[in-house]
Amino acid sequence: MKDYHFSAVLPQHARVSIQEILKKYLVLEEEEISLYDAKNRFVAEDYKAIHTSPPTDVAAMDGYAVMAEETFDAYDTNPKYVESFKTVQTGESIDNFNAVIPFEDVQLENGKIKIFQSYYPRQNVRSQGEDIKEGEMIIKKGEFLTFFDKVYLKAGGWLNIKVYKMPKVAFLPTGDELVDRIEKAEQLVEFNSVIFSELLYQYGFEISVFKPVSNDLNILKETLKKLLDEFDIVFVNAGSSKGDKDLTHDVIQSLGRVAVHGIAIKPGKPTVIGEVNGKLVMGLPGFPVSMFFVLKEIFLKAFFDAYLLNPKEKSVMAVLERRVGSDVGAEEYIRVQVENKDGKNHARVLKRGASVISSLKRADGYIVVPVNVDVVEEGSLVEVKMI
Repeated sequence: MKDYHFSAVLPQHARVSIQEILKKYLVLEEEEISLYDAKNRFVAEDYKAIHTSPPTDVAAMDGYAVMAEETFDAYDTNPKYVESFKTVQTGESIDNFNAVIPFEDVQLENGKIKIFQSYYPRQNVRSQGEDIKEGEMIIKKGEFLTFFDKVYLKAGGWLNIKVYKMPKVAFLPTGDELVDRIEKAEQLVEFNSVIFSELLYQYGFEISVFKPVSNDLNILKETLKKLLDEFDIVFVNAGSSKGDKDLTHDVIQSLGRVAVHGIAIKPGKPTVIGEVNGKLVMGLPGFPVSMFFVLKEIFLKAFFDAYLLNPKEKSVMAVLERRVGSDVGAEEYIRVQVENKDGKNHARVLKRGASVISSLKRADGYIVVPVNVDVVEEGSLVEVKMI
């Protein structure tokens, strides 16, 4: 068993620390926007259908509305003539009729229609309220607005909706070695900002990414103070471990307080959670996979719980293809690929290194190994959180 205690706290303790800081100052404001502009947002109130759709029985195709009973026993060698009918277009009310015959399946003769087969009641008919009924719940307060939720809202009569305005967040990389393009052997490409932006953008956060700053205590302090004047939350990247040039902890401590330094998770242990000028500042690990899981499992989970938001994350159950060992004392996130074999999902374990970004690209999702579990046996049924 490895030691996860250079003041490392359990994951839930870290989430609670984030929530306690946020709740002291950050209130999610509401704004009313067009349904067409409501992308990647959480709704700020319950929404029920204003009307019923369709409002009455309507044709599911172009044709003739008839009483199905008048077509019974009709067939090729014994056609029937129907005198009472209505010509309808798709979506048009069928009045008191109960079936629709396509134009191409009948012959119009002397004001009557000649039919060659029987039709059953409600054939080619969309029933009243088939999409949605007046008063039916569409989406609840705090739920993430999906593509189909928007379609449902429009069908239910809504054009504008109230959503939460998400926080303004800043991402500040640190490190003299970080560049956009490598020109020297000692340089590294800064791409964690892409992971950060894509992950938070999908939930509507207002994101600003800044150029890397030098590993200099004074420069970092001044930069952080300026960012806190403008942003609700600041994330400092690659300065949170115990290295000599990892200064995030010292900067936060000098300007405010450090609530957490080290979380019992794997990957992602060297994380800092602090409060400066009453605002949340987080020091994220430099390794990309570590940063991803800190954002996903610590920050976002804490944020959603703090504001009673439901991100509607997807998961599937799968059979683990091989035995997985883990360190007791740390919650571990195991990347997997999911493949359906013989009607069952199977989870194949990928590389577990904190710097192996390709494992995230290839992964369909990940499983969470709890703090008190050291082995998940081959063949176990596990929950895979989809990425």
